[in-house]
Amino acid sequence: MTPTSDASRQLEAALLQRIAAGDELAFAQFYDRFSPGLYSLVYRVLRDEKESEDVLQEGFAHVWRRAETYDPARSSAFTWAVMVFRNKAIDRLRLRMRRARTLDGAAEESLRFPQQDDRSAGIAELREQQSTVRAALTQIPAEQREAVELAFFGGLTHEEIAEQLAAPLGTIKARIRRGLLKLRETLKGAL
Repeated sequence: MTPTSDASRQLEAALLQRIAAGDELAFAQFYDRFSPGLYSLVYRVLRDEKESEDVLQEGFAHVWRRAETYDPARSSAFTWAVMVFRNKAIDRLRLRMRRARTLDGAAEESLRFPQQDDRSAGIAELREQQSTVRAALTQIPAEQREAVELAFFGGLTHEEIAEQLAAPLGTIKARIRRGLLKLRETLKGAL
Protein backbone atom coordinates (compact mmCIF):
# COMPACT_ATOMS: atom_id res chain seq x y z
CA MET A 1 0.00 0.00 0.00
CA THR A 2 1.34 3.42 -0.90
CA PRO A 3 1.75 6.17 1.70
CA THR A 4 -0.97 8.16 -0.06
CA SER A 5 -3.48 5.36 0.24
CA ASP A 6 -2.54 4.88 3.93
CA ALA A 7 -3.07 8.59 4.53
CA SER A 8 -6.35 8.46 2.63
CA ARG A 9 -7.59 5.48 4.68
CA GLN A 10 -6.64 7.25 7.90
CA LEU A 11 -8.42 10.43 6.81
CA GLU A 12 -11.58 8.46 5.90
CA ALA A 13 -11.52 6.56 9.22
CA ALA A 14 -11.08 9.87 11.06
CA LEU A 15 -14.08 11.29 9.18
CA LEU A 16 -16.24 8.43 10.42
CA GLN A 17 -15.01 8.93 13.97
CA ARG A 18 -15.91 12.61 13.73
CA ILE A 19 -19.32 11.74 12.25
CA ALA A 20 -19.93 9.40 15.19
CA ALA A 21 -19.27 12.40 17.44
CA GLY A 22 -21.89 14.46 15.54
CA ASP A 23 -19.54 16.51 13.33
CA GLU A 24 -21.65 17.77 10.43
CA LEU A 25 -18.64 19.12 8.51
CA ALA A 26 -17.04 15.65 8.59
CA PHE A 27 -20.33 14.21 7.33
CA ALA A 28 -20.38 16.71 4.43
CA GLN A 29 -16.78 15.79 3.55
CA PHE A 30 -17.58 12.08 3.74
CA TYR A 31 -20.62 12.64 1.50
CA ASP A 32 -18.63 14.63 -1.06
CA ARG A 33 -15.88 12.02 -1.08
CA PHE A 34 -18.06 8.91 -1.47
CA SER A 35 -21.48 9.82 -2.89
CA PRO A 36 -20.62 9.53 -6.62
CA GLY A 37 -19.18 6.02 -6.27
CA LEU A 38 -21.90 4.87 -3.89
CA TYR A 39 -24.64 6.19 -6.16
CA SER A 40 -23.13 4.23 -9.06
CA LEU A 41 -23.08 1.08 -6.96
CA VAL A 42 -26.72 1.50 -5.89
CA TYR A 43 -27.83 2.32 -9.45
CA ARG A 44 -26.15 -0.84 -10.79
CA VAL A 45 -28.27 -2.88 -8.37
CA LEU A 46 -31.61 -1.07 -8.80
CA ARG A 47 -31.47 0.31 -12.35
CA ASP A 48 -33.83 3.09 -11.31
CA GLU A 49 -32.70 6.68 -10.84
CA LYS A 50 -35.32 7.76 -8.29
CA GLU A 51 -35.01 4.61 -6.19
CA SER A 52 -31.23 4.93 -6.30
CA GLU A 53 -31.46 8.51 -5.03
CA ASP A 54 -33.76 7.36 -2.21
CA VAL A 55 -31.41 4.54 -1.24
CA LEU A 56 -28.46 6.95 -1.33
CA GLN A 57 -30.32 9.22 1.10
CA GLU A 58 -31.25 6.25 3.33
CA GLY A 59 -27.66 5.01 3.26
CA PHE A 60 -26.19 8.34 4.29
CA ALA A 61 -28.81 8.66 7.03
CA HIS A 62 -27.63 5.24 8.25
CA VAL A 63 -23.99 6.41 8.13
CA TRP A 64 -24.92 9.45 10.22
CA ARG A 65 -26.80 7.39 12.81
CA ARG A 66 -24.48 4.38 12.93
CA ALA A 67 -20.96 5.73 12.25
CA GLU A 68 -19.88 4.52 15.70
CA THR A 69 -20.25 0.91 14.48
CA TYR A 70 -17.39 1.37 12.02
CA ASP A 71 -14.26 -0.55 13.07
CA PRO A 72 -11.09 0.54 11.24
CA ALA A 73 -9.40 -2.73 12.23
CA ARG A 74 -11.93 -4.69 10.13
CA SER A 75 -12.13 -2.64 6.92
CA SER A 76 -11.53 0.67 5.25
CA ALA A 77 -14.18 3.37 5.58
CA PHE A 78 -15.05 2.99 1.91
CA THR A 79 -15.47 -0.79 2.22
CA TRP A 80 -17.72 -0.28 5.25
CA ALA A 81 -19.79 2.30 3.34
CA VAL A 82 -20.04 0.00 0.30
CA MET A 83 -21.46 -2.76 2.49
CA VAL A 84 -24.00 -0.39 4.06
CA PHE A 85 -25.20 0.92 0.68
CA ARG A 86 -25.12 -2.48 -1.01
CA ASN A 87 -27.32 -3.91 1.75
CA LYS A 88 -29.74 -0.97 1.49
CA ALA A 89 -29.97 -1.46 -2.30
CA ILE A 90 -30.55 -5.20 -1.96
CA ASP A 91 -33.23 -4.59 0.67
CA ARG A 92 -34.99 -2.20 -1.72
CA LEU A 93 -34.72 -4.71 -4.56
CA ARG A 94 -36.21 -7.45 -2.37
CA LEU A 95 -39.06 -5.15 -1.38
CA ARG A 96 -39.74 -4.40 -5.03
CA MET A 97 -39.77 -8.12 -5.85
CA ARG A 98 -42.05 -8.94 -2.88
CA ARG A 99 -44.47 -6.23 -3.94
CA ALA A 100 -44.55 -7.57 -7.51
CA ARG A 101 -45.13 -11.13 -6.27
CA THR A 102 -47.94 -9.94 -3.98
CA LEU A 103 -49.69 -8.12 -6.82
CA ASP A 104 -49.22 -11.10 -9.16
CA GLY A 105 -50.52 -13.47 -6.49
CA ALA A 106 -53.58 -11.32 -5.90
CA ALA A 107 -54.30 -11.24 -9.63
CA GLU A 108 -53.95 -15.03 -9.89
CA GLU A 109 -56.14 -15.54 -6.83
CA SER A 110 -58.92 -13.43 -8.30
CA LEU A 111 -58.77 -15.45 -11.53
CA ARG A 112 -58.78 -18.82 -9.75
CA PHE A 113 -61.61 -18.03 -7.39
CA PRO A 114 -64.06 -15.83 -9.23
CA GLN A 115 -67.06 -14.57 -7.32
CA GLN A 116 -70.36 -16.27 -8.08
CA ASP A 117 -71.88 -13.06 -9.31
CA ASP A 118 -68.97 -12.11 -11.60
CA ARG A 119 -71.46 -12.05 -14.44
CA SER A 120 -73.26 -9.09 -12.98
CA ALA A 121 -72.58 -5.64 -14.34
CA GLY A 122 -71.63 -4.30 -10.90
CA ILE A 123 -68.75 -6.75 -10.44
CA ALA A 124 -67.53 -6.23 -13.98
CA GLU A 125 -67.50 -2.49 -13.40
CA LEU A 126 -65.63 -2.92 -10.11
CA ARG A 127 -63.00 -5.08 -11.79
CA GLU A 128 -62.58 -2.48 -14.52
CA GLN A 129 -62.11 0.22 -11.88
CA GLN A 130 -59.54 -1.92 -10.07
CA SER A 131 -57.65 -2.40 -13.32
CA THR A 132 -57.76 1.34 -13.99
CA VAL A 133 -56.39 2.10 -10.50
CA ARG A 134 -53.59 -0.49 -10.90
CA ALA A 135 -52.62 1.06 -14.23
CA ALA A 136 -52.69 4.55 -12.71
CA LEU A 137 -50.39 3.41 -9.89
CA THR A 138 -47.72 2.58 -12.46
CA GLN A 139 -47.85 6.20 -13.61
CA ILE A 140 -46.68 7.74 -10.33
CA PRO A 141 -43.00 7.86 -9.25
CA ALA A 142 -41.65 4.68 -7.66
CA GLU A 143 -41.00 6.14 -4.19
CA GLN A 144 -44.52 7.57 -4.04
CA ARG A 145 -46.07 4.34 -5.37
CA GLU A 146 -44.15 2.32 -2.79
CA ALA A 147 -45.37 4.50 0.10
CA VAL A 148 -48.98 4.50 -1.17
CA GLU A 149 -48.99 0.71 -1.65
CA LEU A 150 -47.54 0.09 1.81
CA ALA A 151 -50.15 2.39 3.35
CA PHE A 152 -53.24 1.22 1.46
CA PHE A 153 -52.45 -2.33 0.36
CA GLY A 154 -50.01 -3.24 3.11
CA GLY A 155 -52.08 -1.63 5.85
CA LEU A 156 -49.01 -0.03 7.47
CA THR A 157 -49.12 3.21 9.44
CA HIS A 158 -46.99 6.17 8.37
CA GLU A 159 -44.60 5.39 11.24
CA GLU A 160 -44.27 1.74 10.20
CA ILE A 161 -43.60 2.77 6.60
CA ALA A 162 -40.94 5.28 7.74
CA GLU A 163 -39.27 2.56 9.79
CA GLN A 164 -39.44 -0.05 7.02
CA LEU A 165 -38.04 2.34 4.40
CA ALA A 166 -35.58 3.97 6.82
CA ALA A 167 -36.87 7.39 5.83
CA PRO A 168 -38.02 10.33 7.96
CA LEU A 169 -41.72 10.35 8.89
CA GLY A 170 -42.26 13.71 7.18
CA THR A 171 -40.77 12.35 3.95
CA ILE A 172 -43.12 9.37 4.02
CA LYS A 173 -46.17 11.58 4.64
CA ALA A 174 -45.13 13.86 1.78
CA ARG A 175 -44.60 10.89 -0.58
CA ILE A 176 -48.04 9.51 0.22
CA ARG A 177 -49.71 12.89 -0.20
CA ARG A 178 -47.91 13.64 -3.49
CA GLY A 179 -48.64 10.11 -4.70
CA LEU A 180 -52.34 10.39 -3.92
CA LEU A 181 -52.54 13.80 -5.63
CA LYS A 182 -50.84 12.42 -8.75
CA LEU A 183 -53.07 9.34 -8.61
CA ARG A 184 -56.16 11.53 -8.37
CA GLU A 185 -54.93 13.63 -11.28
CA THR A 186 -54.24 10.50 -13.36
CA LEU A 187 -57.63 9.00 -12.54
CA LYS A 188 -59.62 12.21 -13.11
CA GLY A 189 -62.39 11.32 -15.53
CA ALA A 190 -61.34 7.64 -15.70
CA LEU A 191 -63.59 6.44 -12.86
